[in-house]
Amino acid sequence: MRKGIVLLALLLLVNGLGAQQEYKRWNVFQINKIATKFSNALELCNGNWQEPALAMPPAFEYPAGSGISYGTDFAFIIAGRRQATAGGRNPGDKPYVEAGMTEGPSDYWDPDHFDPFAIFVGGDRAAISNDPSTWPTSGPNHGWPAYYPMYPNDNGTVDFTDVPVLVKPVINPEDSTDTLGWWPGAAPDGSMLGDLEYFTVVYSIDHLAERPPERWLKTVVIGRGFAWRLPLYEDFIVWEFIFYNPTSAPIESTVVGIWSDYSFVSSFLPPYPWGDDGDRMWYDRNHQFAYAWDIDGIETAPDGSTLEGDQIAWAGTVVLKTPKGDDGNELGVTVYDAFDNWANQNDPSLGNYNGAYKEAFYWYNMLNIGDPDDTDGDGIDDTWYDSLGNAHDYYQSDAEPLQLLASGPFTLEPGEWDTLIVATVFGENRADLFKNLAILEQLYRDNWQVIRPPARPRVRAEVGDKFIKLVWGTESEADTANFEGYRIYRSTDGGATWGQPIRDHTGAVVGYVPYAQFDLADGVRGTNPMDPWFFLGDDTGLEAITQVDSTGDTIHVFVDDNVVNGVPYLYAVCAYTKGGPGKPPVENSRYVKDPNIPNDNVVLAVPTLTTVSNPSDIRVVPNPYIVSAGWETYPGEERIDFSGLPDACTIRIYNVSGDLVKVLHHTSGPRESWDLLNEEGQQVGPGLYFYVIETDAWTVKGKLAIVH
Repeated sequence: MRKGIVLLALLLLVNGLGAQQEYKRWNVFQINKIATKFSNALELCNGNWQEPALAMPPAFEYPAGSGISYGTDFAFIIAGRRQATAGGRNPGDKPYVEAGMTEGPSDYWDPDHFDPFAIFVGGDRAAISNDPSTWPTSGPNHGWPAYYPMYPNDNGTVDFTDVPVLVKPVINPEDSTDTLGWWPGAAPDGSMLGDLEYFTVVYSIDHLAERPPERWLKTVVIGRGFAWRLPLYEDFIVWEFIFYNPTSAPIESTVVGIWSDYSFVSSFLPPYPWGDDGDRMWYDRNHQFAYAWDIDGIETAPDGSTLEGDQIAWAGTVVLKTPKGDDGNELGVTVYDAFDNWANQNDPSLGNYNGAYKEAFYWYNMLNIGDPDDTDGDGIDDTWYDSLGNAHDYYQSDAEPLQLLASGPFTLEPGEWDTLIVATVFGENRADLFKNLAILEQLYRDNWQVIRPPARPRVRAEVGDKFIKLVWGTESEADTANFEGYRIYRSTDGGATWGQPIRDHTGAVVGYVPYAQFDLADGVRGTNPMDPWFFLGDDTGLEAITQVDSTGDTIHVFVDDNVVNGVPYLYAVCAYTKGGPGKPPVENSRYVKDPNIPNDNVVLAVPTLTTVSNPSDIRVVPNPYIVSAGWETYPGEERIDFSGLPDACTIRIYNVSGDLVKVLHHTSGPRESWDLLNEEGQQVGPGLYFYVIETDAWTVKGKLAIVH
């Protein structure tokens, strides 16, 4: 733990204690295979099976875009005892518990235990790093405060402390004072740690303000989330909670934890199946990992279709960092409490130790006291007894697999804070789940130093009659030591799948066969031992997709003419590395929140048919073409222009023997140029040529000549 050292006299008018949830906002966190709606009040997943009208899909949707969600609730919890300066009355000296989940009809499960500080709120959505419109627009440092706020005073003002400081990364190296547009990143220097980050600062409130005030814990919590676009890290999201005691009295017997409620699978909208049968869950002590899965491999998807076997994912929550005890060492996970339903929740004597009011939840869940599933009394459930009294080494849920991971107790002194870091992990089966867990744990041990692919290609799509042309530059090839090639993927289901799946020895999908692949002719072939399912190419070279545009820049062009007009196609152009000793090959991600974001590597395109009313307007100039004529703007620019064209057509050029010389896919405007190169990129010779211009509506044929 660490302690704040200076209190500043800076006071800002912000939301007072009576302004319940006035600044609560929602947004969607999605950059890889997991998508979830989150709030800036520490609700990170809210499927809310008790109140479907309040559900916030996507709720741990996996894979993103599939419409299949697994999350009912996921939330941070902090609890403690005997805080003299806590809020409200507490005549019975009962424990305090603040939790951000919605899990039933009890008032205790009202999620509004935390309220965001107004100075961290901007716009109508929760703040997220890739959308500046969600960032605050007023206050010091272009909206983001220089210091974290303390708990609101009774007069509606807020004190600030300089610890921990929001370090401002330098945006313009030439001007260290230029911080416009900065995001308070999760890295130690304030820079971005993930490719996408969530950030909020909240304080606990009297969440039942309409009643006589009754005990709430005065704490401040800094909530963060971060994830990466890279396929290697696409199956998990990391969540960090920095909790702080801003008061003048200690919080004794403090316990913090993470609540996980997955369902395999859930539907939060009509007809509300909430899974066809029970699920199972278990805890791996070695990894501090609580996970769950479907029992029989048959479920009903939200659209009414049947999911079987490998279509149903596994999911779990791992604890990576816990608070420190009085000896200065991390406490680790001290409690794993698993249970099934809310029956008899207000009567712990009946054996259902899942209290729905604060003191019951503190004793029977956060501390797991007297739980018959914890046979050795160490706080970790280890055995589940079914209704017949039979013991099992897993927990079977007939409703929702409810799991709590907690760490404590410890004393949180005045001015002290500590940290809990957890992560949501998904996999296609048990082996894939633990493989993804191992990748995450190694990333944590490496202090979040990710293995990066080349820069993302900046792809644009041009469409025409029965074809789509993808165009991108060479920015990915700047890292010559690592760049190996491009893999092009095509999806017809919105990115849920990307072609023929590649499965590992467990049956898990570890990738997709590219729709097309082009790699350097550098002798690198086959696979890398670090990833035997990633094909590195067979030395095709990049010449087949390389051209020079009208400005003289080198570009890459790939034309897909196996398309149907009017059908949307999603493409991902992924640059990849060759890998090396101890490093697997990696490529750019295929998963994006919006495929229409400019300068991205994923684009959405719909081929269309557009015609002109009078094909006789088409002209070919110059014709004949005289080599080295004066109309060339500079030496080496040789071209024949087809003008008067429709917005989309195909131009085929043949020699006198009937051999196809060149195909031009025209996608926009009235003009298309031929650079006098054939399909192999070679200069054509003088002679007579025939051209055929085609649309679905008509065909125009003609002749052109090239002479010396």
